[in-house]
Amino acid sequence: MRTIELPRETWVDGLNAFTIAHEGWIVSVDVFGPEIGAQPEIASLPLIGISADRIDHDGTIAVSVARSAAEHLTHIIHGVTHIYVEQTDDGATAALLIESVDGTRTIIQLRAMPLPGRPGTVVDPPHCEHDATA
Repeated sequence: MRTIELPRETWVDGLNAFTIAHEGWIVSVDVFGPEIGAQPEIASLPLIGISADRIDHDGTIAVSVARSAAEHLTHIIHGVTHIYVEQTDDGATAALLIESVDGTRTIIQLRAMPLPGRPGTVVDPPHCEHDATA
């Protein structure tokens, strides 16, 4: 595994590209903070998108997921100071780590999206198929 920091000036475009590549992937979001301890916020829901504030550039990040077509959830992270991308040895994105000014860390873990109608087969970065049952 390796960790790469996403420079602040690339947050908007970088998170848009991340969303395009990972929309529909299953994500879990956990928040760790000095005053709150470890708190699971989102468990195994499809990703709609991750975006950075385009107007104020105040370090606000939104993580949106969906329970269903009619029920969406958004987790807002304020005062973001750093965004890190954790990659596997193959270069696939495994997680995002987002640090806030108050010492809170938000971890967004990714799980590959199952291909419709093909149990045991997933799309796995860098967008190649493999049979998980083999």
